[in-house]
Amino acid sequence: MVNNLKTAMPIFALLLLFYSGAHAENAPVQSALYAELQAHFSRQDPIYSQDILAAVAGRTGLSAAELRPRIGALLDTLSAQRKNETETLAALLLQGSPDITAERTDKLIGYLIKEGHKVLANENNVLLEKGVKKAARKAKVPFFQSRAYILKALEWAQLISGESQQQKIEPFGFLVGGKTNRFEVALDPLFLFFDTEDEAFVREQVREVQRFIIPAMVRRLPESDAILWAVRERESNALVVPDYHLRVGIDNLSFTGSNLDLKPCVETTIDLVHREHKVQLMLESFSFCSEKNGSATTRELAPFWNEAADAIREHALKRLGRQQPF
Repeated sequence: MVNNLKTAMPIFALLLLFYSGAHAENAPVQSALYAELQAHFSRQDPIYSQDILAAVAGRTGLSAAELRPRIGALLDTLSAQRKNETETLAALLLQGSPDITAERTDKLIGYLIKEGHKVLANENNVLLEKGVKKAARKAKVPFFQSRAYILKALEWAQLISGESQQQKIEPFGFLVGGKTNRFEVALDPLFLFFDTEDEAFVREQVREVQRFIIPAMVRRLPESDAILWAVRERESNALVVPDYHLRVGIDNLSFTGSNLDLKPCVETTIDLVHREHKVQLMLESFSFCSEKNGSATTRELAPFWNEAADAIREHALKRLGRQQPF
């Protein structure tokens, strides 16, 4: 498996374009390339460029001459992802964590793209291992870490692409947890929002915020057709087998607007992991301010917790390609 992994790595950059927004005409090329990489990973033989091109040509009905510019276009799309620092790139860089920094991972991808272009420009039957070693060396990433990264990123690409077809049909389950990180809330907005000067009361309303958001999420996640059920971590058992583990860290709570209509805002860190494959699909900051539950309409935060839970749900589903149609 090790030799096979080494030789497959240059083409790997193309595989990641499944979720990169490439043109529809290249989708069959992406699918065929992905299938062939998976097939070659099951064997120990070295991988040569012409073998990959011939196999993809057989699946797509395109000639090798037609495939080269299309695969080149996929590489260019990935380069654009890097330049624009897109959400897809952020998810891809995350697969190197914690062993490889995002900076090094980005450089590795960049050098793999360059090596991929060299392979496409070469009419000879190129053994791909040489280009991979060169990319890893230039990125200053140890080769064994590069291999581990490729395995994780391949798993990520599989979840984002191949399994998404099944997920569009079958709703999934969520295990939900979270914690409140240490932060200070200004008292004056709390006094105004709750219309009281009882400090003990207002502090209790914002103490350990996950006590309110996590139950709200468990209740409201299944309101999406894409989610069958949700359960809290502390209520989980051996019979509960979720598809995803969603953890929400509460980083800050504040208020915006005027004294006549203060609206709460929450800053969070969302961590989304595919449970079975242990692939981290998301680790990012997410902020949300109420659009309709200010002090002019309510003196309670409960409606806001529901509103925030809905926003987090839709943000996570967007990352999974399952956002709700409106």
